Amino acid sequence: MANAIEGQSETFDEQRPERAERPERAARPSGGPFHVLKPGQGTRLRWGTALGAGALALAGGLFIREQIQLINFGEQYDFIIRTSIWVGLMLAAFYGIFALVGRNEKIIEFMTATEGEMKKVNWSTRREVWGATKVVIVTVLALGFILAIVDLAFILIFSAVGVLRMNLIEKLFSSGGS
Repeated sequence: MANAIEGQSETFDEQRPERAERPERAARPSGGPFHVLKPGQGTRLRWGTALGAGALALAGGLFIREQIQLINFGEQYDFIIRTSIWVGLMLAAFYGIFALVGRNEKIIEFMTATEGEMKKVNWSTRREVWGATKVVIVTVLALGFILAIVDLAFILIFSAVGVLRMNLIEKLFSSGGS
């Protein structure tokens, strides 16, 4: 009878399709609501992102604070309610920024990889940047001068043909008191 049961269990196992193994889920960060995931990795980029997002949140918060001034909550508690709403929104926005920049694993991986790639970049020296800047300035001035000459040539041609009815020399060099 034991063989029959064993045989049945083997056929039962054979009939069952094998389940694909699930990939292991990443462990959620522990250590409370203010624990930073992977501290020390991508620090500069995280701080820059947090400061930029914080500045945007603060600007949005100041706009909302101005809009809240239009609502009347009653004389006695008006200031307290307005301030509480604004402080609550600001705290929620700043914690949301922290949660994205300090605790969201995908964003942290992206920022860490970005900072690693930026370290690999071959940055130009100050001398190279200054040389390229000089080339750009000279090119822009030369093109501006060439276009001014072409413009004057067209004005003279169209004035000679009669399309433009103005005296270019008089317009350019007159004292303004016609």
